[in-house]
Formats: sequence, C-alpha cells, structure tokens
Amino acid sequence: MSAKKGWRSFDEAREFIRSLNLKNSTEWIEYCNSGKDGIPKPNDIPSIPHLTYKNDGWNGYPDWLGYEDLV
Repeated sequence: MSAKKGWRSFDEAREFIRSLNLKNSTEWIEYCNSGKDGIPKPNDIPSIPHLTYKNDGWNGYPDWLGYEDLV
C-alpha cells in the first residue's frame, strides 16, 4: 500500500504505533497531544488515522494500536 500526501504507509505507521504499547483510543489521543515517554508523534503519522487510512488498511483502533487480541 502506498503512502498518500506525505503520510507513512499504513503498515509502517501501524508498526510504529504498536511499538508504543498504547492500550486504548484515549491513550492514542493523549499521545497525539503530548507524546509518550518523551517520544512525540512523528509528523508523517496522522492524528486521525481512521480517515487517512480508511480505504488503505484501516480496521479499527484495536488493530491500529495492537490490542485487538485483548478486546
């Protein structure tokens, strides 16, 4: 899948986000606003991935954050 408008590809962005071990969409919003453990959100990862990747791999926040097995 190709990157659009300067965004990382869905797979690359999801891999990075999953490495942060965020547990839910509330933590995702907090991360977008202020980072986590000194790691700011890269500019090439969208804050609203459900719109950016809607037809490019998006399958919900559990999949995006990597907690789909816990739901």
